[in-house]
Amino acid sequence: MRTTRARPFLRAALAVPVTVVTVAALAACGGGDGEDDGTDTTGADAGSTVEEGTGVDDGPAGVPEECGAAFPQALGPADVADLALLPDGFPDPPVEATLCITAETVGGSQETASYASDATAEEILAGYEAALASYGAARDQDGIGRPIVTAADGDLIIQVTPQDGGFVLAFSG
Repeated sequence: MRTTRARPFLRAALAVPVTVVTVAALAACGGGDGEDDGTDTTGADAGSTVEEGTGVDDGPAGVPEECGAAFPQALGPADVADLALLPDGFPDPPVEATLCITAETVGGSQETASYASDATAEEILAGYEAALASYGAARDQDGIGRPIVTAADGDLIIQVTPQDGGFVLAFSG
């Protein structure tokens, strides 16, 4: 029977002297000799900053605080100047927004700029419809039915996709 086999094992585990368990626990914690071995025990990722004396990780260095919830994958500062596909004179976001990430696919045929914003999806869509009017902006739906704004600059396709806490601009050309 299963319970009779488990009981001897349980009894054996409980029979381990408390001092052995205590020593093992202290060893796992670094020995407790009070010396700093340089190991970061705050849980912070490499490249992140920790507020002095608090142990609170504020995210990777150079990433605006606003980006944390909407784009936790942001690893460093972003700059729209890194986007080769961005048309000359492309408008700034029509809503208050903070640039969090820029990315490109291998070969550079697609690029994205991801922004954190407190604006609603409707404010983002309406703002980009107006801001991209010269690019023939129109409301549409993406492949999974989310409302988006699409526009074009010659062969370059521009897509604005709102999401929780922000939006993503995608350029494909």
